Amino acid sequence: MQLCTRCRTLLPAGTQTCAKDGAPAEAVTALPDGALVGAYRIVRMLGEGGMGFVHEAIHEVLNRRTAIKVLRPEYVSNQDVVKRFLQEARAVNVINHDNIVNVYDFSDGSDGGVYFVMEFLEGETLGDLMHRMRPLPNPVLVHVYTQVLRALAAAHAKQIVHRDLKPVNVFIVPRADNPFFVKLLDFGIAKLRGEGAVGTATVAGTVMGTPQFMSPEQISGKPVDHRSDLFSMGVMLYRAATGQAPFKGEEFKDISREILTEDPPAPSKLVPAMPPALERIILRALEKDRERRYATATEMLEDLERLGRDIGVTPEEVARHVGDGSATPGSPTDAPSVGAASLPEFQGVPASAQRTRAMQPTPAAADAAPRSRMGLAIGIGAVVLVGAGVTVFALTRGSKGKGAQPSVSASASPSSGTPVAGATPDAAPAAVANLADLVSAGDWAGTSAQARRQLGDAMGQRGLGEQGQVVSAIDLVGAPALAPLLYQGLEGPPELRRLSARALRGLKLPDAAPKVRAALANSGDKLKVELAATLLALGDADAGAILERALSEPGTRGVAALALTQAGKSSKASEAALRELFANSPAGRDQWRTAAEGLLLLGDAPAKAALSKELAQPDPARAVAAAELLARGGDADARGYLKRVVADTTFARRGEAALALARLGDNAALGYVADGLGSTDPTQRVLAVATAGRLGQAGQKQALAVVALVNDPDRQVRLAVLAALVAFE
Repeated sequence: MQLCTRCRTLLPAGTQTCAKDGAPAEAVTALPDGALVGAYRIVRMLGEGGMGFVHEAIHEVLNRRTAIKVLRPEYVSNQDVVKRFLQEARAVNVINHDNIVNVYDFSDGSDGGVYFVMEFLEGETLGDLMHRMRPLPNPVLVHVYTQVLRALAAAHAKQIVHRDLKPVNVFIVPRADNPFFVKLLDFGIAKLRGEGAVGTATVAGTVMGTPQFMSPEQISGKPVDHRSDLFSMGVMLYRAATGQAPFKGEEFKDISREILTEDPPAPSKLVPAMPPALERIILRALEKDRERRYATATEMLEDLERLGRDIGVTPEEVARHVGDGSATPGSPTDAPSVGAASLPEFQGVPASAQRTRAMQPTPAAADAAPRSRMGLAIGIGAVVLVGAGVTVFALTRGSKGKGAQPSVSASASPSSGTPVAGATPDAAPAAVANLADLVSAGDWAGTSAQARRQLGDAMGQRGLGEQGQVVSAIDLVGAPALAPLLYQGLEGPPELRRLSARALRGLKLPDAAPKVRAALANSGDKLKVELAATLLALGDADAGAILERALSEPGTRGVAALALTQAGKSSKASEAALRELFANSPAGRDQWRTAAEGLLLLGDAPAKAALSKELAQPDPARAVAAAELLARGGDADARGYLKRVVADTTFARRGEAALALARLGDNAALGYVADGLGSTDPTQRVLAVATAGRLGQAGQKQALAVVALVNDPDRQVRLAVLAALVAFE
């Protein structure tokens, strides 16, 4: 793809100079933040797969938040791939159903890229919901799967067969009137047989889909019809109702044999209390002979709706299960990682891999080594630490060679975001060997000076991902001496400005206000709210007017209301915004915590009680996040909870709890540092380094162990070490 080097507009293939400003074009493999694609401005990359990328974008005129799925440039000349890619957009628009993701626009390559624009979704996949609530409670199961079947019935009515039904292609979007609202995604390999069909893009006999969810005819490479989707629905229902897969196998041949020849255990043997009607629905959908399956999705839907009436499924009963569930042993959310199942996903991208970054034209040679691990497909990613308002950038590469997971769909397939121990290390920075000698000699001034130089060199790299990692390290460690690098970030692209402003908000340096004010003058409306929140925290009263106006905008009212409350400038409007968000957001989610934090500052007893209740959550990420909010408000019990977590070597979120204590200036956090520094998980090493750095002089006693990680294979660990060494001065 060609991009203007000045205005960042996507240009037609072969263009050498931009027609708007005459600036030269540059070749990019993925769209960087700030790129202009038609009427849409790219905000950030959400995920990356074998066939393409998914970006968050904003319509420049309508200010509508969207997601853009872009085909990789190397496939643009392959017309079969382009047809299949754009088939998703055509299929969705032909169906036009509330439970199917909306597609607003598309391009076939005439303006420089092949892409389509769809609605932006925030929530979690059905797969993640099923991991958290295993098995799904019957009211939630019926409520969710009836919506899936309605979407499927609408697709089949237009003679469109999905052919890749699976839990990760069903998105759960919390709404005020429906906390488990369903959006069906990814019609990338759908078969259009009627209106909107563009001819088959599938060679006869080709197996396309996800093996575990394929029907016998599909896995055999035979022609499929709508009843193949109903078999996939049976597999999904079996997994939801029992917590187990009906067909298992390590390899394709094993899965194929089970699907073609074996009957799964009766669901009631696994869950004796299962309603007999639910078992009948599942087993009928799983008939190997499609003539014995449900004839239509509508027929299956009627049986499921009848079951719902019989067992008394009501909106109140469904809502009772909001916030239920925890990571099940063996599930992805059980692995040590940053983020949590309670955090939102965007467009199918796991929370632990959110806020991903597009690659700039050529990555630094030091980070060029690929990581070979199935499922690691994110480009440059940033992941959120347990709702604490901290972002950690993690640099990984999409697998290109051995071990790469094949993509059978045109959709982006983001990674799990879980740190991989033993992944191929990227090269460590040069000229760091003598830092250990300086630390050993107690030369903190010399240590700090060299560490600052190293971080300055890293900040000078061209890629947004590299710069974002530096800002993230400073934000985690909280080193005021590194503020000049954050000022440099304020002059960068919008996302880097936002991250730098948040870091400066935490440092509370009055001298930063003029720099933030200059960045605000060159920012869009949404970013202005973030910058205004920082300005208000730095004592600039004029920023309050921007935040008051932002209270009327759904996307910014939480940030604005919290910032006004934190600055002691709460108004009736800001308090009302906090109360509305608190009442209408699912417990434990970002917006809910934002509202709870603001209300806690206002002395709201129900908010404090709700946060205190979170401490008993089986989801450790939610519990730790709530404990930190309460402890910041002076709650001794919550601080005691964090100390107990740090002391408990079996607790899954010790590192986050330690960092929370360190932010409170509590030296009890140091009890985690030695274990964290020795962890095989780079995320835990980052948290341990940041904890030591936050505690400054108290953390110096671990300085030799910290500096030993200056050659760590993980770049984020190395940057955190450098920031901590500055903080130790």
